[in-house]
Amino acid sequence: MKKFLLLLPLLLVITCLTAFARLNTPVDPHPRAEQAFKKEFAGAANVIWSKAGEFLRVSFTWADHQTVAYFNADAELVGCIRGLFFNQLPLTVIRSVEKQFKNSIVLEIREITNDEGVNYTLVAEYKDKKYKIRLNSLGDLLAKEKLKQ
Repeated sequence: MKKFLLLLPLLLVITCLTAFARLNTPVDPHPRAEQAFKKEFAGAANVIWSKAGEFLRVSFTWADHQTVAYFNADAELVGCIRGLFFNQLPLTVIRSVEKQFKNSIVLEIREITNDEGVNYTLVAEYKDKKYKIRLNSLGDLLAKEKLKQ
């Protein structure tokens, strides 16, 4: 019994690590997807291809931003996400956040580009609570969700 109790944490760690490794296992990109990627994101660095469900996921650094792009089975770019700083947001989005969430602390910003256009997802602390906020490029509030702390 003692041996089992000693081995249990080790088995849990190994199980977690192998499950995580399967989620982010690098794959060889489809040649057409790789060609489309190189055309769209010329100069990208630290490129890592992986599988994300039915999509090819490529994470990379481009123009000093951590970026993730998704390609479908036809090697078409379906969307991308990149991290931004607050002062890199469009002025309309900055003004909207400052007006609707005065004195908030923005912790995380993601720019999401897909067929629907460009949206921004922010995680902000406002009045001692954390919120996930989604805005469009015009600064219109699309969604606000309170996060558990």
